[in-house]
Amino acid sequence: MLEVFIEYLGITLSIGLAAIGAGLAISSVGSALSGAITEKPETFAKLLIPVVLGEAIAIYGMLVSFIILSTGGEPTWDFAFKAVCAGAITGVTGMASGIGIASTGSAMASAIAEKPTVFSKSMITVVLAEAIAIYGLLIAFMLLMQ
Repeated sequence: MLEVFIEYLGITLSIGLAAIGAGLAISSVGSALSGAITEKPETFAKLLIPVVLGEAIAIYGMLVSFIILSTGGEPTWDFAFKAVCAGAITGVTGMASGIGIASTGSAMASAIAEKPTVFSKSMITVVLAEAIAIYGLLIAFMLLMQ
C-alpha cells in the first residue's frame, strides 16, 4: 500500500512544482508584457511567446502525472520509485525553468519595448530556459518507459 502513496507523491511533485514554476513565469512575464505593450502595442504577439512557454511547463508536469496515473496494474516498488523520481525530475526542472523564463522573459519585454529589433537575440535566452524543462520531461519519459 505504501507503493501507491509513493506513486501519488511522484504525481504531486510533478504537477505541483511544475505549476509553481509556470505560475512564476506567467506572472512575471505577464506583468512585464502589460507594461511593454502600453509603450508599443504592436509587440504584443511577440511578447506573448514567453508566457506560452511558461504555460508549457505546467503541461509537462501534467503529462508526466498522466503517465504515472495511467500505468495500471498492481503497484510495485520498482514503479513507485520510478514514479517519484520522474515526478521530482519534472517538477524541479519545471520550477527551475519557470524561474529562468520569469527573469529572461521580463528582461526581453523591457528590451523589446525600447528596441523591437532585438527580439530574436533576446528570445534565445528564453528558449534556453525552457529547454531545462524539456530535458527533465525527456528524462522522466525515459525513466517511466523502462
